[in-house]
Amino acid sequence: MKNIFTLTVSLAFAYFTTGFFSNLLLAVDGYAVASWPPSGIALAGFLLCGRRALAGILLGALLTNLAHLDRVVDILHWQVFLQALIVSLAATFQAWFGSYLIVNVIKAPLDLSSLKRSVHSLIVAGPICCVIAASIGTTLLVYNQVIPAHVAVDNFIAWWIGDSIGVLIFTPLILAAFNYSQMRHRLQVILPSLFIYMVISLSFYAAASVKKEKNIQKQSAKIAAVQSEINHKISEITGHLTLLATFFASSDGVNYQEFKRFTSKQLDYSHEILAFEWVPRVTKAELTQYQQGIQLEGVDDFYIKEKSSGQSWQPVSMRDEYYPVQYAHPIVGNEVVLGFDLASNEQRYDALMMSKALNELVISEPIGLVQSNADGNGVLFFFPVFGDLDTQGDFKGFVVGVVSLSRLSQSLWFNHDSKISAHFYDVTDENDQQLIYQTQSANVELLNEYQLLLGKRIWQVQLFEPKSKTSWVMYWLAQIVGMLFVWLLITFLISVTGTNIQVREQVAQQTRILRQEKQKADEASQIKSQFLANMSHEVRTPINGIKGLHYLALQQQDWQQGRRYIEQADGALSVLLRVLNDVLDYSKMEADKLDLAQEPIKVNHLIDEVMNLVQFEADIKALNLQLELDRGAQLQIDTDPIRLKQVLLNLLNNAIKFTAAGTITLKIWQSESVTYFSVNDTGIGINDNAQQQLFQPFAQADSSTSRQYGGTGLGLSICKKLVELMGGAIGLESKQGLGSTFTFTLPRISPLAKTEQLETRFNDIDTSSLSFVDFKILLVEDNPLNQHVATAILKTKGCVADIANDGFEAIEKVSQTPYDLVLMDIQMPNMDGLQATKVIRNELFMSELPIIGLSANAHDEDAKKALATGMDDYLTKPIDADKLFKTMWHYLQ
Repeated sequence: MKNIFTLTVSLAFAYFTTGFFSNLLLAVDGYAVASWPPSGIALAGFLLCGRRALAGILLGALLTNLAHLDRVVDILHWQVFLQALIVSLAATFQAWFGSYLIVNVIKAPLDLSSLKRSVHSLIVAGPICCVIAASIGTTLLVYNQVIPAHVAVDNFIAWWIGDSIGVLIFTPLILAAFNYSQMRHRLQVILPSLFIYMVISLSFYAAASVKKEKNIQKQSAKIAAVQSEINHKISEITGHLTLLATFFASSDGVNYQEFKRFTSKQLDYSHEILAFEWVPRVTKAELTQYQQGIQLEGVDDFYIKEKSSGQSWQPVSMRDEYYPVQYAHPIVGNEVVLGFDLASNEQRYDALMMSKALNELVISEPIGLVQSNADGNGVLFFFPVFGDLDTQGDFKGFVVGVVSLSRLSQSLWFNHDSKISAHFYDVTDENDQQLIYQTQSANVELLNEYQLLLGKRIWQVQLFEPKSKTSWVMYWLAQIVGMLFVWLLITFLISVTGTNIQVREQVAQQTRILRQEKQKADEASQIKSQFLANMSHEVRTPINGIKGLHYLALQQQDWQQGRRYIEQADGALSVLLRVLNDVLDYSKMEADKLDLAQEPIKVNHLIDEVMNLVQFEADIKALNLQLELDRGAQLQIDTDPIRLKQVLLNLLNNAIKFTAAGTITLKIWQSESVTYFSVNDTGIGINDNAQQQLFQPFAQADSSTSRQYGGTGLGLSICKKLVELMGGAIGLESKQGLGSTFTFTLPRISPLAKTEQLETRFNDIDTSSLSFVDFKILLVEDNPLNQHVATAILKTKGCVADIANDGFEAIEKVSQTPYDLVLMDIQMPNMDGLQATKVIRNELFMSELPIIGLSANAHDEDAKKALATGMDDYLTKPIDADKLFKTMWHYLQ
């Protein structure tokens, strides 16, 4: 009885666990899991244990089906529970029926030594028997209206494939675990298969997660763009009113023609504004004189009026002040509003008084427009006009914008390009939500909802987009292909194991060889991982400076200061390019033969560049960054400037990272033979035990450091190696909680080889006076961004280059147009630059046409190959503008 209980719990647990995590990690929207391990576990359970496995499999299947309900309370609904029970019974019957066929037809269910019998067994119990659960389950889903009938076939196929692959993979794995008598035979089948299965599953999960994240990012970007468009349109309307208010404030008197001319241009730009109105303040004492004055201007029937309770016009009631519409443009369609006292409505009067008191824009509640019923609801934008803006004296009245909400929504670009629609509600009064505008869109879903404060009123904005379903077909099919590969691998391993099971010694020897090779591969992988980690660290250090300096440059209004920041970022970019060039010579790094070269360095200038690169990060943490350097001494040293920058940047960035508050000091001094560099901080400090391993690769002060501060622990090991290569030494003094001081020395007489002089063949060309206006240039480049950069650089010298996207287009354009020079990319689709150059030289016989290669490939072999095909010269990317201009001028002259 105890054994039965243990078997039941074990099978139920295995079934439920594999099913739950498969659905959680591997299922994608609208598609079943491409591999359903529980189907293979259930079949293996019946094959190994017979009817004793029935309770465990049924329990596991039922728990798995119930675990994926949308709500826990759904279990209490007998229809839901009955559906889950029927599906579980179908899965259990399917597994039992498959085992029955194998035992009675194949008659050797556990004989894995025969590849033929194993394949027959899996085909019978897999693709043939798995029709049962897929058919019953799909029928239930359609009958209960869980899925529509038109997707029944797709659902059946996905279900059937998942169950079939689950049987093909997991049944032989479980049988192998119990069939082979020796552990090594079990492991050589199970471990590689599970490993590949996990790799494929996790790769699919990672790819699906990235796709979902990208979809979320795209949606966020879309929402931000829509919100920006709404805000821009509102700001545009506000800007028009502000200009109109300024016009009235700065004028002693404005007649209708002046008002019409001023507002006509504004209406041309903003079609959502139905009309502009001028509403002056008229006191009770001025009422008669004001009406007579307007009538003398030519408006004979003008009088100040209001709506009666029956919504007909009548003269205004007596009160202290009036706010009639004096001017309206366009007048056509707005004749009826002339003389209309806006203060006759209590809500509009409150809005007017609020606008006057606050001296800012206030809008009305949604209203039915008096001007026209064709545009539905609208709002009035009120803006006060004062003759004296400083004291808010000499109040004149209001300028009013009559805005149609339907036109406002229809004028927004997202209605046309992004298929996004919007609903607007006025929710200023929480108890009285008013509909402003609602688009008539069908089959849409809510994209986002937010509140917009506008003119002292609160609008609720709801954004909708058409319902769409992300296509996961390729992802799902790729997962299926991967799972079939796992099955082929399992079949192959079973075949190999069964064939060689009688020659165990030979297999053991081969296994030892394979393990040795695997160890070598792991060691090579570890070396590669360490190399990539080091490169990542070295690349990120200058990128940090570049990003900070670009940020500072963007904040500058002063172009000269911004230019200096960009120049400093360009210096950091040189560091980055030097590091990337080292990547090209990977064999030297593996052999610990990294080449450094000395050149004279003005320490003062180099330190200024370094301090500028880290100043941004120090300012973010409010750290005091100090430099102790005798600027009058003009210190100089011969060493590798790029590597010296890397060491200083690494130490300073570490100091900033591990210092929460206080001061970071860079101190430099010299003796007769040695230059000293010291970086002191007031950070967390390092205990004595950690100091002993701190300069080792991947070392951190403790495990919590990497969690709290990040980093790979490679920085100081890189610093130590570079300092030693430059002939110096590095040391550390630190106490935990009291900060750290890193000091390194460099000899004034460097042991490094001197830097080779750069090629001087174009040094006599002055690029500042060059012009390529009279030359016809063809740029052959497939990348749109590179096309933009290259053409922009050429335009600085007056050259508007033609563009070819690949070698075929280049040949066609060269054949049709006489060009003076061709800039040829190397790697391109359809036909690369090397092939195109051969055709131009050998088939078009254009031997005199200068062709200059442009490529990101910086190996010497690449340059030699380009010249061998017939190119005149070869330049590497990123483009050095001066070098490009000099090279072009050389060949054009």
